Amino acid sequence: MLSAMLSLAGCTTDADNSVIEDREIELKNFSNSGCKSRYVRTRSYYDTRKEVFNYSCIHEGYLYVMHQDAMFNCCPEALGASISVEDNQIKVGEYESGGDCDCICPFDLSYEIGPLVEGNTYAIYIGHKNNESKVAEFEFHNSMSGVWEVQAYY
Repeated sequence: MLSAMLSLAGCTTDADNSVIEDREIELKNFSNSGCKSRYVRTRSYYDTRKEVFNYSCIHEGYLYVMHQDAMFNCCPEALGASISVEDNQIKVGEYESGGDCDCICPFDLSYEIGPLVEGNTYAIYIGHKNNESKVAEFEFHNSMSGVWEVQAYY
């Protein structure tokens, strides 16, 4: 009876967590904005700035991430993201394909990562253009939300 009441209240039980633990973590529902503004690229272009990642749990077991102003070529054929997971380390590679304009643009990228297990600790690394940064180490909760900021170099 107690188990049924907890299920109705939206809580997960140990049995629910073991089912999630057996599932492979994936990246899904990738989307991106268009180019937000163009910057001319120069041979000596080098910039440091904060990378901003908004995150929240939008449905049980899945973390929604929006990478604001990710810098890519301003006319890519496509943008995308891939994921690899080892133990509780999640590595997300954001990438562009095709297109070769002489400018760069900020794009907003968003995707979901999961299923993650309530109460487990994860380290997440997000990078692009062979530049991988540890964004955060966090204990996953279905009610979590906030902002991660990381120093980035372009």
